[in-house]
Amino acid sequence: IHLCRAVFPDLGKGEIGESSGLCYLEHKGNKAGFIKSPLSQKKLTEDSVELHCEALGNPIPEIQWWFEGDEWNETYAQLWDGARQDRVKINATYNLHSTSSIYIANLTINDSGTYECRASNDPDRNHLSKSPKVKWIRSQANVFVIE
Repeated sequence: IHLCRAVFPDLGKGEIGESSGLCYLEHKGNKAGFIKSPLSQKKLTEDSVELHCEALGNPIPEIQWWFEGDEWNETYAQLWDGARQDRVKINATYNLHSTSSIYIANLTINDSGTYECRASNDPDRNHLSKSPKVKWIRSQANVFVIE
């Protein structure tokens, strides 16, 4: 049993509790849920960190990675493969379920913060003019980079 934190924006609050590895949101008979959540880590500068996330659902959910730094005025920003001067690598597979890993090399103090794995299987999740019926579910891990 591990601590699992999932944020369900359409319910208006986050839920924290123990689980056996599955945090899920059920919406009209479709389940989009985490079967593996990223774990918080403490690292030294110039080390690397790797976070893992897995989600299931029908249809198979898309996974995205987001970051919020430790500064009071920072907001979440989406991460992509090749970000931060090519120090960020993101791998994803979509077979029976979704798996994604983010790897960040040559860590700096500015890499400290909250990393968020977001998953959604709503067909309209990335539509430019339609609102999605199901919000993205989220699982977070903190990375602490120290000198």
